[in-house]
Amino acid sequence: MVDRLLNESDSVIFLPAYEQAGKPHAILPTGLVAYDELTAADINYFAVISTPAHANAGAGGNVSCALLADGFTLQLTDSEEDDERTLCEPGNTVDLTDFNYDADLTGFRDADPDATDSVFNLWRNLTFAPDVPYLIVHRVGYASDVAFAAGQEIDIYYVHTDLPVNVHADGEKQKIQSTMIAKGDVLITHEIAA
Repeated sequence: MVDRLLNESDSVIFLPAYEQAGKPHAILPTGLVAYDELTAADINYFAVISTPAHANAGAGGNVSCALLADGFTLQLTDSEEDDERTLCEPGNTVDLTDFNYDADLTGFRDADPDATDSVFNLWRNLTFAPDVPYLIVHRVGYASDVAFAAGQEIDIYYVHTDLPVNVHADGEKQKIQSTMIAKGDVLITHEIAA
């Protein structure tokens, strides 16, 4: 028998970000935390925010349940390479210079744009303007309402929002597509610190 992960085993959390000395940091009530030093408690601060009504909503949150499973891309793509070499290096030597990745997310719109209990409105609120920096934390294998814990593997993508695109098709639900601007900092299969 083969076990497969279900769609509902993905979590996508937006953490507000700030770049300091060329390195992205999450903005938390306790201060700035480097993206490669995030703890489970740091991520859980925003993972419990799933509606605009939450006391800490506004800067980040858990948008997992707003995202369209078929309109969701968070992954590495071909990296930039530098193939300049010295006379002493092997013929096929290349150095990776920049990691490229796609962060293209589509989420549903709420029928009531003023509903404060809607994850769809949280999605809209977090992506409505361009140039907003986020760390997107993606976890596979746990439902979105399961707390993050030390030892779990996550992917972290540093992005800025771009202009959202309204998606309207006859007979279909309305959506908002947000193709994020990749800023070059990414951690793949990063283990959460204790």
